[in-house]
Parts: sequence; structure tokens; C-alpha cells
Amino acid sequence: MKKELLLASALASTMGAAGIAEAGSATFSGHTRAGVEGENPDSSNTDTTTARQMNNFNVSISETTDAGVKIATGFTLTDEGGAESDASGLTLTFTDGSSLQLIEAGSASAAHAVTVPGAGGEQGIANTSSNNSATGLDTGTGADAVGFDYATAADAFGIEGFSANVSASFNSDVAATSGSTVTATIENSYAVGVTYVTTAGDSTVTVGAGYNAADHNNQTATKDNAVYHLGATVATGDLTVGAGYSDGDWLADNEQMTGSYSTVGAKYVSGDITFNVGMSTGDAVDESLGVTGTSSEDTFDKVGASVDYVIASGVTGTVGYTTQDSVSDGIDQKAASGSAWYVGATVSF
Repeated sequence: MKKELLLASALASTMGAAGIAEAGSATFSGHTRAGVEGENPDSSNTDTTTARQMNNFNVSISETTDAGVKIATGFTLTDEGGAESDASGLTLTFTDGSSLQLIEAGSASAAHAVTVPGAGGEQGIANTSSNNSATGLDTGTGADAVGFDYATAADAFGIEGFSANVSASFNSDVAATSGSTVTATIENSYAVGVTYVTTAGDSTVTVGAGYNAADHNNQTATKDNAVYHLGATVATGDLTVGAGYSDGDWLADNEQMTGSYSTVGAKYVSGDITFNVGMSTGDAVDESLGVTGTSSEDTFDKVGASVDYVIASGVTGTVGYTTQDSVSDGIDQKAASGSAWYVGATVSF
């Protein structure tokens, strides 16, 4: 018995020492954002003013094997002292520059949605739950947490400026359901995304596109996720302009939608000041699961502008203004339409 205890103690000590010696490298970053937002919905003659305080803390952990493969993960806290809110999966980066994400890998299509300039700030009026308009280029790009996303290295397939991702997720064991009031859950998903960056004179042109397909567990639904997006940005000196478009079918909760989304915007940098302006419009015809889409269209239009000013290293002040219009089944949603403004600062570390 004494020998067994000694052996157990030695093993525990060895494991503890190895754990310390082989600990991964950790870094952290984040920000705190504080400001004031004012809202003026069309349904009221009274403005409301609200303090906006948001904190973010990210921890990244990584280590490189003897073979040169980098293994990385991490997690995010919503606010200081709070519980873990978003844990990452595992990302393996190989010596040729390609990478493989495992667990909560997301969609290869969403990874290649171009970033079109738009108004910064935290202003906006909450939309109604009955309005199912598309709200971004990545609408409908859902995936189960069990899956992978493979990303090529830069200049893939010998094409300078070209990169691509392919992803899939699997949840075939999820229980099948039926009925128009039952929430539909994604079973399997498949996606591909590509980006091409090139120069044209003094401009840098970035083009991104993607396609995402997914099936659901609900046997009543007559649609599954099948969406695509295409976008481009052109940066010339301090000016960047961009546009994007997405279209297709997707499911959310107990409804199935067919719709599209368009966005255009511009950004101009002058020293410590950045000017942003953008507009977007989304629409959808939504119905209960299994019902043919015959209702009037939902639409959501937004126009906004903002100015960012670098006050000091890591400190940026923002002033933003947005107007929006919400229509659900052809009926104006005055409580979700109107204007909003924001004044605040972001302190990053």
C-alpha cells in the first residue's frame, strides 16, 4: 500500500510539473465602451435617452508543436468578473499557412462576407420580432457546433490574392420534429467561401462570395437554408467604398423565409478622424413552417453616418446618427422606425 501511495504521489507530481512546463502561451485584449444613445421612434413624440455601457474581455491561448503546427483556442467574457459567454473551439494552423477549425467552426460562407463600410456607434431602435427581413450578408449561414472549417493558405492554388474556405457541420442525431409551431433545428450544413484581392492602378480591390446550405430536423418545413452572397470593396488612398448583396431561403425559430439584403457604404480617413456613411435594405416573405409564402413582404431600411476621432492611443470617440424604417407584412411598424443618435468613447487594451 505504501508503495502504491508513493507511486501515486510521484505520478501526480510529474503530471503537475509537466502541466506547468507545457502551459500554452496566453494573451488578452478587450475594450470598454461607454456612451449615451437617444431614440426618437415614429410612434412617439418623446425622445428617450439611455446610457450604453459595454465591456469585452478576450483571452487567446496557443502553443506550437515540435512539428510546427500551432494549436489555438480562447474564450470571451461579456463583462469583468462575469461568467464565460463564448468559448472557442480549436484552430490548427499548419506550416503551409492553411488552418483547420474544429468545434464551433462556423460557416465558410460567412467567413468571406466582405466588410462594407457603415455607420459606427451604438445607435438604433430595436426591430419588431414579427419583422424577419434579412439583416446582413451572413443571414442564413447557420451551422451546428460539431463541425469543421478548412481555410487555405494565402495565394491558394497558385493564384495571387486568392483564398478559400470549406466547412461542414453534423447533427444527424437531433430528434426529428413536425408541426408549424415547432422550432426548427439545423441538422447538417455545408458551405464554401472565396476571397480575391487584387490591385487596379492605385486601388486595392477585394471581392468576396459564399454559399451556405443547411437542412433542418422539422419535417413540416418546405424550405431549408440555401443562401449566397457577393460583395466588393475598393480602397484608394484614404477612401474605401463597398457594396454587397445576399439572397436565398432560410429558417429561423418556427418560420421559413425567402428574402434578400443589399448594402452600400463609404469610409474616409483623414489623420485621426474617420468618416463613415452607409445604407442597407433587407426584405423577406415569411410564413409558418410548411406554408407557401403568400404574405406581404417584410422590409427593413437603414441609413446612417458616424465620425470617429482618435483621442489618444487606444481611446476613440464616436458620434453617430441613424434613421430606419420597418415594415412587417406590409404594415408600417412605427415603434421600430425613426431616428437615433449616439455619443461615446471606446477604450481598448
